[in-house]
Amino acid sequence: MSTCGCGQSPIAIGDCRPSKPACPTMTCPGSKPCEHCETTPLRDSAPYRVTATASTTDPTPYYTIANTHAALDPVVAQTILDSGTGVFPADDGTHNGQHTWLAGVVHIDPTSLRGHPVDVTLSASVHVHNDGSSPACRLYGRFALWNGTTPVRTDLLGPPDLPAGGDDNGVIPPTTVPLADVLAGKIVVELNLETGNDDACRVGPKQWTVDSFVLTVQASAPGCGRPFLRTTCRDCDGAVTCTTDTLDGSTPYAPVPPVIPVASCQDGCATARPPCISTDRDNAVTRGSDGCLYAPDTPSLDPSPCNAARNTTGGLLVPRIDLAGLAPGGNSGIERSVDIDITGAPGCPERWEIGARLTPVSAFLNAERQHADLLARAGTDVPIPESDIVLPEAGVYHIDSDVRYALGTATGGSGYIVGWLRDETTETLLTSFTQIAAINASRQEQQGGTTHIMTEYAVASGPRTVRLHLMFVPTGGKISDAEAGGTDSNGATRMRFLKVRD
Repeated sequence: MSTCGCGQSPIAIGDCRPSKPACPTMTCPGSKPCEHCETTPLRDSAPYRVTATASTTDPTPYYTIANTHAALDPVVAQTILDSGTGVFPADDGTHNGQHTWLAGVVHIDPTSLRGHPVDVTLSASVHVHNDGSSPACRLYGRFALWNGTTPVRTDLLGPPDLPAGGDDNGVIPPTTVPLADVLAGKIVVELNLETGNDDACRVGPKQWTVDSFVLTVQASAPGCGRPFLRTTCRDCDGAVTCTTDTLDGSTPYAPVPPVIPVASCQDGCATARPPCISTDRDNAVTRGSDGCLYAPDTPSLDPSPCNAARNTTGGLLVPRIDLAGLAPGGNSGIERSVDIDITGAPGCPERWEIGARLTPVSAFLNAERQHADLLARAGTDVPIPESDIVLPEAGVYHIDSDVRYALGTATGGSGYIVGWLRDETTETLLTSFTQIAAINASRQEQQGGTTHIMTEYAVASGPRTVRLHLMFVPTGGKISDAEAGGTDSNGATRMRFLKVRD
């Protein structure tokens, strides 16, 4: 506290006596004689930096671009996430559209948190250099932020046609994410770059040098921001003449509201508040006239013989019954898969909610591979292991598949493609041979499309692996192209299953 301009105590605001000497230095510019100036330490609510790191993780859950994928070496990935320099190596040139991927889980130091923030704001940046030997065609990668398997930001890397030797910077702008998800390890930064031959522009593979990765996490909570000083001057009538906020008594500062006195902050900037007393019926705790809380020494118990609560030497004993439902994926009965849920409100609920819901296991798979060359293996069984789906448990399953194919002749010819599903675990045929496509042309003809295979299959025990098999059978002339079972620009080979009953 500074002294009063007229020499009196700051408490005696209205008792100005001109006979007292004035303060040698007035805090507020243009202040008048006979003025009281007080300086109070405060704290505002400006965002503050939280200690954060990123650790490399398997990037597979974040593969969202079709065609081929490659994971960056984990040691190189961690070096980049530690703000070092690492190289995304070029593909050998055999994979069109191949991207190499890096993913890092965001971690924060809980001890660097102040107050009780619910969310944090995350931003990141990285520098990439095209080492060549080819230019980058179109938008060539992505710098993304994920919450679990849900994309929060998917910022594409540009500019298009970045030449060999060119530089670019990836940026994730400040983005708010739940603090609980960060602490649970669900927030992930992902970077992918095209290292293969672009299948549209027909440019070659390329290598990238990546460095200067910066991860910034900020949080904010009322009264947990920056400390500063507020000087307030009043005249001899107590009216405020000026207010000045500074960091150190001289450097001006504009505080971020709300502003809280330092003296009233507790437990990491939480404002001190009196304890809350419940107003629920029959609450025996009361506040006395002295401000203290009082509770009866011995709880009053209902004498009913059905009341199981009783007083013991250790305190009031209330028997407890724990109710629990089946774990997710558990099942009951012979006709349906169900989950049994038993829930109650927090605390001591008088009512419980009991329910059930159907939870059949299911799965969906894209066979992200190039088409199998059936012409080169005409008349033989060609298994497609990338189509594998696993039936996890006993039951009856609906299984279906979309088979993508291409079939053609340059000079005329005939033949057909067939497909079937097989249980690889027990070597059991699920479906008979299904015709995928057929051709009988006297001259040039080219086909492409998708054919459906569907069946219902009962298994006595799991797991069981189901796989798609294909075969091309030539019947005359010359066939120039027979391939299937993969993904191209017009569609994909897909596998699905749904458990329909136990």
